[in-house]
Amino acid sequence: MTGSAPDKPGGAGPAARGPGRVRRLDESMTLLTEVMERPLDPGYAEATARRRAREAAGVARPRSRGMWVTVAAVAVVLGVVTAAAAAQLRVPQPSVTQARSLLERQIQERTDDVAALTQRADDLSREITDLQRSELENQDPALLELIDRDALRNGSSAVTGPGLVVSLTDGGGGLVGEPDENSRVRDQDLQVVVSTLWAAGAEAISVDDQRLTSRTAIRNAGEAVLVNLVPLAGPTYVVRAIGDADAMQTAIARSSLPAYLQLLGSQYGIRSSTIAQSGLTLPGAGVQPLQYAQPVGSRS
Repeated sequence: MTGSAPDKPGGAGPAARGPGRVRRLDESMTLLTEVMERPLDPGYAEATARRRAREAAGVARPRSRGMWVTVAAVAVVLGVVTAAAAAQLRVPQPSVTQARSLLERQIQERTDDVAALTQRADDLSREITDLQRSELENQDPALLELIDRDALRNGSSAVTGPGLVVSLTDGGGGLVGEPDENSRVRDQDLQVVVSTLWAAGAEAISVDDQRLTSRTAIRNAGEAVLVNLVPLAGPTYVVRAIGDADAMQTAIARSSLPAYLQLLGSQYGIRSSTIAQSGLTLPGAGVQPLQYAQPVGSRS
């Protein structure tokens, strides 16, 4: 009788073959699949699971009071140490203080020396002028008159007469103790005032008792204004001009100076004033040495 033979153990019969295994489409991208489906490391996941289990069971241990006390004590100590270090940095070192004191003393000594030498030069200039006048009064009065006229023009001798006084004062912008740089009177401000006064008919001008001559320069050196290389104290700068006060006021009113002073006041807080005076006295600048010119007939 014919029948089907039983399957051999381990054979390749229908039971052994069965249906084929289904493959995933992204099977070739195992690493990317692992990152996308399991972004958390298994160790972290296990630790998180244990912590959640303890919290659910009510065995989570709160931080002790001693720990909070320790943290607060460390914070206080760090704050004290930081404050002490900052204070120590602000305290000037003894060597720096001594060097600064020495420098200030030297500056004051040099300033006093310059003032004494300047006074000595003025005294000698007046002595020379007196001797010159005494010799020329009888020998050549015409030459003496010419010298006096030139002295008025070049600013070497003191003059007196009516005129105008123009004052400029620094503004009060900026923080306390730190005035805004733009609120200070600058060299160009004084230059504008002086140029307008010359154009208005002034015959002699001084800025803070510094007589202006053909060799005068008004410049800024840092925050200081220099006239004839002499720093002016500020914060108020006084420009005195001798001449016909009424004529100068009329000429100034027709110039751009009023608008310029108004601009300084509105934008930078610089205050200004113009006052007529019936009598002004301007100091002389002393004998002006020649740089290139030589008397006719002298050796070169």
